[in-house]
Amino acid sequence: MLNFFKSKESEKIKSLEDEIYNLKAKILDQEKIIKFTKSSSQSRLALEQIKKIESLEAEVKRQKKRVQDAKIVAQEAHKVKSEFLSNIRHEIRTPMNSIIVFAELLVQEATENKLKNYAKNIYVSGRKLLEMIDNIIELSSVESGVFKLKEEPVDIKALVEKIIKSQREEAAKKGLELTLDIDDVLPDSLMLDKEKVEDIFTNLIENAVKFTQSGYVHVKLLENGKDIVKNAINLSLVVEDSGPGIDEEDQSKIFEIFEQAVEDQKSKSMGLGLSINKRVARQMNGDIYLESHVGKGSKFIFTINSAEVVLPSANSKEMHTDMIDFSLIRPEGGTIIVIDESSELRDLVRESFLNSAIKVLSYDNPRDAIEALKKSKVDMILIDAELLTSDDNAVSKILKGISNAPVVTLTDKRIKDLDLRSSASEIVGHLKKPLLKSELFKVSVSVLNTKEEALADEKPLDEDESYDHLDQEKIQSFLQLASKNLDALYEEAKSTNDLESIKHFAEELLSVSLDAAIEEFVSFANELLVKIELFEIESINSMMQEYSQKISRLKNSVV
Repeated sequence: MLNFFKSKESEKIKSLEDEIYNLKAKILDQEKIIKFTKSSSQSRLALEQIKKIESLEAEVKRQKKRVQDAKIVAQEAHKVKSEFLSNIRHEIRTPMNSIIVFAELLVQEATENKLKNYAKNIYVSGRKLLEMIDNIIELSSVESGVFKLKEEPVDIKALVEKIIKSQREEAAKKGLELTLDIDDVLPDSLMLDKEKVEDIFTNLIENAVKFTQSGYVHVKLLENGKDIVKNAINLSLVVEDSGPGIDEEDQSKIFEIFEQAVEDQKSKSMGLGLSINKRVARQMNGDIYLESHVGKGSKFIFTINSAEVVLPSANSKEMHTDMIDFSLIRPEGGTIIVIDESSELRDLVRESFLNSAIKVLSYDNPRDAIEALKKSKVDMILIDAELLTSDDNAVSKILKGISNAPVVTLTDKRIKDLDLRSSASEIVGHLKKPLLKSELFKVSVSVLNTKEEALADEKPLDEDESYDHLDQEKIQSFLQLASKNLDALYEEAKSTNDLESIKHFAEELLSVSLDAAIEEFVSFANELLVKIELFEIESINSMMQEYSQKISRLKNSVV
């Protein structure tokens, strides 16, 4: 209503302004004539035109004030409406919940079919009415600006898996193929409004199952880019189905209030769900898109941009340090420097790398650390984020001037609360305080082993690998040990796909390779152990298959 009123008044104001413009143009023409004719009648005409312009300008001011006053009144009315809906929400839900609960009890306890059907109808209708009430109030809060995001750590993978599980039974009844594909690179936890994200996920997946009568519903959870400095990713949920599809002319209506582009009259509803979902998605710096063709199904894509990754810490996770072996990080050696006021944190880093080839330099202030950097080449800098950003990033600029080593920040705050964008240093990761050893291991492997892995990537493909340079006796010795100690472990690990079994196999492979002095398999075993430590399932599966190929080529190399 407010928009309609504003539109009409704006048209009127525009018309008046155009009239004023035209009159001013006429006056200019009259002034030119007056200069030549000096006619008193022309002067009178010009004065009349000026008075008319002044009158019109006064009318424009009055109309603008009317629009402003109407806007204030409409905003106040909208606020009152929103407050009213919020206040009565509890009053409505309480009796509705009672109706639903008792209807459900009647469904369970009624023995007569007729009464049971009555109770079922009351229960289903009550649920729909309650959902409609919640949607109306939700829409009102979004439109009025009352709506606020309540971010918390969310296990996004577990969330979508739970929703898929809840839809398995309904999909099975229809014979639908319901699949879920989660991107392996997705982090475990993101800072999101769990309730809102779950609502959108549930609505999109439920709709796909509901309106698809045969075929499939495929759900994908993907990472579409990351910003390491901001510690954020772009997230996408793709829900694709083989349903009836939506006409192109109806696709623009699908997200409008009270519109629903579904021909099945039994499925008609107020159409508020998708409208609210799209508005909420935009509040979360995202959106919902539709791709559809009649007879070929539909694809809904829900995106969230710059979702902050939750940094695990010793406060949020149990420390499982028994399986972490820091000696696997850069066996050829290297140096890292830690700059943090906490002696406990510095001690933890030193202790972690104690049995590795990595040297740790430790300082409680940037001044001493900078002096040390002038004398030593380091491969990674761990520094307190507040030290890095203090004094207008002066520390960052000095560090960059002395060393080009990649930087990992140490912080007990959210990254969004830190000004890291203007940092001169190359920030490659973040660690949350109090430090979790497994996270320190992951970051160190990622940063310190990068060069080694890059060189490995430049090697010829494994299928071109040759063992002709190896001593035949070494090969025979290795194959005998493999047959005796490895074959059974390999088959068990491959069949069970259990990480403990795979780790046992990798450790035995390393031992056998060292005994036979075959460096190729020593490196392979070490790499497999690193992948196990990082829980990189896809890489582990790939390497387990690769082992079989390696053994076959080794056997073929025997003369």
